[in-house]
Amino acid sequence: MEGQGEGASEQKLRLVSIVGPGGMGKTTLANAVYQKLQGKFGCTAFVSVSLQPNMKNILSSILRQVTSKIKDDEEDNDKNKRVRRQESQKHYGNTETWSEKEIIDKIRHALEKRRYLILIDDIWDEKPWKIIKCVLAENKLGSKVIMTTRNVDVARSCCSSDKVDGIVHELQPLSDCHSEQLFYYKIFGNYGCPAELKVVSQKILEKCGGWPLGIIAIASLLANKPSQTKDQWCSVYNSISTGLENNHGVKDMRLILSLSYRDMPLQLRACLLYLSIFPEDQIIGRDDLIRRWIAEDLVRGRQDDNLYELGDKYFNELINRSMIQPTDVDVFGRAQACKVHDLVLEFITFLSAEEDFVTILNGQQPFPPQPDSIYRLSLRNSKGEHGIPQATKRLPHVRTLFVSSRANSMPPLSIFPVLRVLELEQCTRRNIRGVENLVHLRYLRLSQVYHYYYDVCTKLPEEIGNLQFLQTLDLKEARIKELPSTVVHLRQVRVLEISLRKWDKRCEERLLQCLCNLKQLEALYIFAPDYSLDFMLRVDWAPSHLRRFTICARQNEENASLTAFVHWLAFSPFSTLPKWINSSLSHLSNLSIVVKILLQEDILSLGCLPALSSLYLQVIEAPTKERLEITERTGGHAIAFCCLVNFRFMSRAMGLVFRPGAMKGLQRLSLTFDVAETKDVYVDFNFGLENLTSLQALDIELDCRCATTSEVQAAEDATYLNANHPTFHVSRHFTEDMRCDQVEQIHELETMRIEDAGLARIGPCGEGGGRACDIKVVPQRLESVTIYSGSLVESLAFSYRDHDGKHHTAGPWGSHPGENNDVSFSKKSLERWVLTVH
Repeated sequence: MEGQGEGASEQKLRLVSIVGPGGMGKTTLANAVYQKLQGKFGCTAFVSVSLQPNMKNILSSILRQVTSKIKDDEEDNDKNKRVRRQESQKHYGNTETWSEKEIIDKIRHALEKRRYLILIDDIWDEKPWKIIKCVLAENKLGSKVIMTTRNVDVARSCCSSDKVDGIVHELQPLSDCHSEQLFYYKIFGNYGCPAELKVVSQKILEKCGGWPLGIIAIASLLANKPSQTKDQWCSVYNSISTGLENNHGVKDMRLILSLSYRDMPLQLRACLLYLSIFPEDQIIGRDDLIRRWIAEDLVRGRQDDNLYELGDKYFNELINRSMIQPTDVDVFGRAQACKVHDLVLEFITFLSAEEDFVTILNGQQPFPPQPDSIYRLSLRNSKGEHGIPQATKRLPHVRTLFVSSRANSMPPLSIFPVLRVLELEQCTRRNIRGVENLVHLRYLRLSQVYHYYYDVCTKLPEEIGNLQFLQTLDLKEARIKELPSTVVHLRQVRVLEISLRKWDKRCEERLLQCLCNLKQLEALYIFAPDYSLDFMLRVDWAPSHLRRFTICARQNEENASLTAFVHWLAFSPFSTLPKWINSSLSHLSNLSIVVKILLQEDILSLGCLPALSSLYLQVIEAPTKERLEITERTGGHAIAFCCLVNFRFMSRAMGLVFRPGAMKGLQRLSLTFDVAETKDVYVDFNFGLENLTSLQALDIELDCRCATTSEVQAAEDATYLNANHPTFHVSRHFTEDMRCDQVEQIHELETMRIEDAGLARIGPCGEGGGRACDIKVVPQRLESVTIYSGSLVESLAFSYRDHDGKHHTAGPWGSHPGENNDVSFSKKSLERWVLTVH
């Protein structure tokens, strides 16, 4: 696929269909290609279809992904194109009320003039493909589609269309050499296999028949043995041989998984089976899963054990045994989430049903004849007759209830008297009625998947304070307008995640009192996109057990690149760093916060946090003309940032400088800044990166808008000064809006100068300051001006035609777009003009 770049404009859509049985590595291969090539395409998307696809959700996911980085087309004459871009960013999160055709039309409109790459994983039959192919615009721009399937007939059918240049790639088993490499590396790393184990290892690999998942599963089983002996290996080989003597290779993965399962401790088995409650292809958050395990008493230790740390070990062990797949791996190599391979999910779902561990109602299985045997219940797509009978008055042993957004209905909560874990993906006032009476509840997560972007608010029951054993309250994806007064009685909560949008201000005091009462609070997450949290600045609060604190104004901003949002954040939940973020927070290890202004004293306060290992800091405004200094020590004699290993800083103007001895343990640094703004405010790019003596990885994101080519190069050169030669990655964003240096000439201007065109330059006008931005092509006629404004004019954009009649756009120039107002001009209007924005 990579070699298809030349002559891409003349190519029709290229489809590569990867086919092979489960566990052959189809998704791994497809994802590796996708990750390598996605930077070469204007739009990208990755979706999983699976056995029972919800096509509207899949189409909605494609729409959100392909429009997330959408940018204006220079040749687009539609004056409302920026309005469409804003709509895509604001409203494509909710497509539930749209028909499939509406979503398809939106996707086609987004793709019709763009080169795109789409990965469609795990297609089981032709029906989903017939719908998905409707979105694939045939624009002859060299676009590519990758799909994976187990069915070779499906692969051939998808590639047979006249509209695509299709090829079927059938995965072959690994060669003997590659099988050995994978097997030995999984067990011994780079040390190789001891000679005494060579013979038996060859016999094991012969049984695996080059099947990657089988090789990995057996290797993980052996790797988790306390020692590697020939007798142990022979025992595993004999177990495989007994069950597979009539098979050609490992055709039945269930046997190998069964060996791995029986090798686990009982508690780890229960934690694995619990994963069958989640639908196929779901990303499962690490912290969230561990909290569920704890709420169910699946994680047990001695009285002085930290249950979260014990659950963390269980999670890591399941990864090491290859029973779950790590995702969202952070800079420390720690997976923040996981997925379950579909073959593993089939296995644990079978075991869970057999052992009455998890009951799944998805419209296919009938309701169990003995309701008393239901302990964990997952309600999914409940179409048809198979659901909970209306006559059911009580399910006395259900401890976990997971209700998918696809479930058509759910019974009243009153029939679950001993419930400990409750997740509603689509909560309403009706289906949470009675939640306050679930006195055994320890984990509560409420979401509003489809109505989050509308003003549809859910009201929590007034007596929510009755939940005296509640440990996790997750409301970050629910629209909660106010907190009931009884929330102050929740004293056992360890994890609190909420979203504040247009809150009733009376709830501010309730939240403050609630926080002060939570003596065991370990994690606090607040999403406040348009609500000031300055009321929290006045509280005298010292959460001594707090480990993780996150304040954000845009979701997932910690891990997103600059182009994912297009515009810099202008609103900050905090005007400044709270005074209670100081050395008294002795357990705070992970801090993510957005502030309007950062002061030198705030740097000192952050440096005093004794356990801080990861810091994400975004600053909206540059406070002074002098950079804030990060030094070796705090105001006293203590080492500043003594435990910090990961630091990400994001600000339009890079206003930090690292002095000798600063952040001695820092291993990874990420900087995101605006080159032109940094140059204007601080004159140079002297960041002192050469003083970071332990740095191993450096990631730089540069906003190149309005900066000259030499300034961008100078900013990039300033980051190469570290003597450790860390792994370096720089990303230049919005390079099409860079300015040429004065010594350079723009090609278009060589043919006609402004003076020759009969134009006069007026300005600059105003108070001065800022940076002048100019157009690159001599104009002939102004067509439209778009003014973005809030309480003030924030920025300007405009379109015009040159003397050859070619259409051009410029801007937006200024800070960030607010609401837009368009002004259009006739051909006779303003024929002589030039615009400079400061």
